[in-house]
Amino acid sequence: MSRRVRKVVEALEPKIIVSEREWRSEIGKIGALVAQQHRIRRRAMRPLSLWRWRREPRYLEEYRRLRAEEKRLHKEELELRAIIRRKVIAPYWRIDVAYQFQKTTREPPYHFYAEFRKYVYTREPDKYAIFNERTGEYTDPRPFMEEELRTVMFASSLLSRVTKDDRIAHGAWLEALSKIKTFPFPNFEAQVVDEKEIDAPLDTEQYYVRIEGMGREKPAEYNTDDVMRWLRTYHRWLQRMADRGIIRYPERYDRAIRQTSIDEFVERFRRRLEEE
Repeated sequence: MSRRVRKVVEALEPKIIVSEREWRSEIGKIGALVAQQHRIRRRAMRPLSLWRWRREPRYLEEYRRLRAEEKRLHKEELELRAIIRRKVIAPYWRIDVAYQFQKTTREPPYHFYAEFRKYVYTREPDKYAIFNERTGEYTDPRPFMEEELRTVMFASSLLSRVTKDDRIAHGAWLEALSKIKTFPFPNFEAQVVDEKEIDAPLDTEQYYVRIEGMGREKPAEYNTDDVMRWLRTYHRWLQRMADRGIIRYPERYDRAIRQTSIDEFVERFRRRLEEE
């Protein structure tokens, strides 16, 4: 294939959107292969000289072995260069993780839907998502992204579902929701976006909550400002409980809320009910 034809073929191949971290990693691999070839080429000069001087076959065999290794590395380098020519660094990403729950019945309220979403626009997707080397994609959120969604859900329970004996009905709320999860759970997306789509400063954590049904005529929607108020209310409540001695270790309590999955929380809630 001529150089001109090869360029045309490469132009028609689909581009691969990657992060700057991945792109730099590929460049580093190419550099390492080039350095290896230089080292092997220098090593090959000695057996070549010895073969010319002594004419012993073992030196010629060693020289040919090293040259074959150099050619193999050169081929690998060319393959990597061909791939990296297709890769384009994505300047802006939207990292998005959501917990979604849905149920439709033949009896009122007929339809129920709840969504708790956190998202961020960034040029550093590695801060918020885990890159899968095998698939070449971001496939999972960083743990703290889910942890903060759990805190938001607890804060929503604090504001709306307090029992007569001042208990927060978070366990019952999660138990009901755990039965109607919408899969994939969590719903995670890492998307390349145009700069025009960005509606907030980069790396600003944003939230969206939507509740449909439960007797509401219109969906209840809450944005980042609303959720931040919930979280401030939650932290004030946590401090009050600590001041009254009801919660002895507020940091530990907060960590438990954040790090306990919905299924684990529900299981603990059920065991506590059985013990009572």
